[in-house]
Amino acid sequence: MISPKPANLLVLLCDQLQRDVTGPYAGPVVTPAWERLAGESAVFDRFYCATPLCVPTRPSMMTGRWPHAHGATSFGEGYATMNPGEELLIDRLHDAGWRVGYEGIWHINRAPGEDRSGEYAHFAPSGFPYGAHEAAMAEQGIAAGSQRGEVRTPTDDGEHDWSFSIPVPAAWTGPTEEHPDMLRARAIADFIRDTPPGQPFAAWCSLAAPHPPLLVPEPWLSTFDPADIEPPPGFYIDPDELPAAVGEAPGRQAVRGWTWEQWARGIAGYLGFVAFADACHGLVLDALEQSGRARDTIVVMTCDHGEMLGALGLYQKGVLYDRACRLPLLMRGPGITPGWRTQLASHVDLAPTLLDLLNLPPLERAQGESLAPILYDPRAPGREFAFMEMNGHIGGGYHLRGVVSARHKYVHYHEQPDRDQLFDLVADPDELANLTESSIHLEVRERMRSALDEWMRSTGDFLRM
Repeated sequence: MISPKPANLLVLLCDQLQRDVTGPYAGPVVTPAWERLAGESAVFDRFYCATPLCVPTRPSMMTGRWPHAHGATSFGEGYATMNPGEELLIDRLHDAGWRVGYEGIWHINRAPGEDRSGEYAHFAPSGFPYGAHEAAMAEQGIAAGSQRGEVRTPTDDGEHDWSFSIPVPAAWTGPTEEHPDMLRARAIADFIRDTPPGQPFAAWCSLAAPHPPLLVPEPWLSTFDPADIEPPPGFYIDPDELPAAVGEAPGRQAVRGWTWEQWARGIAGYLGFVAFADACHGLVLDALEQSGRARDTIVVMTCDHGEMLGALGLYQKGVLYDRACRLPLLMRGPGITPGWRTQLASHVDLAPTLLDLLNLPPLERAQGESLAPILYDPRAPGREFAFMEMNGHIGGGYHLRGVVSARHKYVHYHEQPDRDQLFDLVADPDELANLTESSIHLEVRERMRSALDEWMRSTGDFLRM
């Protein structure tokens, strides 16, 4: 049952977090803050990003709309800005009287004249500490420039040469409390403490971790020994066996020629950074408890997209495999029944769900649906399919569409449809066996293709199957 009085909202975000390394999902990283939160939360097992790229997917979290609908589809001029008139969750809360605060990674580009961030009580967007990482590398004898790899990717108008962040860890040697992510956490902790009694707040703590650069304080940096890291599934696969959008992905090009020793150091540093992100969010959760408002607060912990972390020889994101798209989602609050949820859910459901929980009108053009029935009753039915898209990295390029059911996933490669993929996620959770040519899976393939085609048409996708 919904709380009869206005509830507060706290959203804890990470950037590029592979959910399966975290404690709530039985991963190897000890994450006490998230594990404590998970014990009191609905924990979603089948939660998917709208797209595995920050600039398109963060607007989907705020609007409840697909990237092809809100207009921010990739990086690049003419691609990274939402269409005019897109309504955001954060604006709706501000207009309804919530004291709004946002700290950290933002990546939401609004149409000219529509920025409303100056109206919020606190708004401090910030980026990634590339400069500090370069300085730390120099101090620690790490070769300059080794944290980026040169790549060439297709666009809608040709090819684009650029550089891509890769996992080269360096130690943060300043005071831990001055690390950029800890500063973000402290700012939101202060925002919660400073909110006057009786006024509801809506606060976002959006960390950069564990997205590169891997600038990690001790003792977290040394938590994992690279010698103990093992190659992930598909690490040694021949890229020619994969669709071009995967085999030529920036996350493969940028680390071409890497030794396993380099990979192991990068993976170990990433895992330590995940542990540090948990510590930062723990500081915010402690402040919420100390404020006396935890029982009246909806808490959400999730991220923008996942991380391949060496699977299929890939770093970062931009592909529709589960490691890049299947995300953590923990939700705690008044009326929410704790426990595991196996129903399918998506980024586009977040804004409709939170407005429903807070007793506020829905966003008129949202394409997602409220998860409130599932949150209140773990046995409530869910949807049959979840969907994903990818529209290139910069200026368009490769276009991918994906659909997931209770058991299967179908991925359509628009520029290379003969390389479409069908996976049985129960028998093959690592997505190594493509079943599109399997005669016994013809009916499944056609059902998935039909569902994907219908979704593309009904949501106004600019592509057609």
